[in-house]
Amino acid sequence: MKVKIIDPNHPCFGQELEGSIIYYDIYHRGGRPDLYQVKTPEGRIYRLLTDQIDEAHYNAQEIAEEVERLGANVGDTVLITRLGSGSISAGFDFSIPHVITKVCCSGTVEFDNGAASGFRPDVTVITRGEAEWLHINH
Repeated sequence: MKVKIIDPNHPCFGQELEGSIIYYDIYHRGGRPDLYQVKTPEGRIYRLLTDQIDEAHYNAQEIAEEVERLGANVGDTVLITRLGSGSISAGFDFSIPHVITKVCCSGTVEFDNGAASGFRPDVTVITRGEAEWLHINH
């Protein structure tokens, strides 16, 4: 993954360096920033907090990796073959298709606007949603 440094006081300001998140606050309530580690081409290692990096840039890469692993994206209609740890609403039926409504950078995938969610689930695509159609045709 690439980590883009946005802290103007950091010696690597403006650079995108190889790195990754090494501490993730799952509750993200503002009290504890996430911790990232990067390595310069010269081998120097820096640790950075969330407010020192372009978090949206990093999260977009994680979402792209999860979409690739999943083989499906937001808007796709799928059969859930394995939910992973997560939650389901009463009466949620795994034998029928469901629509992916959100893919999070943490690996959690939401179905049917929150009727179910799972950590790194497995799915079989039934139909591609508009997001995939736009990607293929534009």
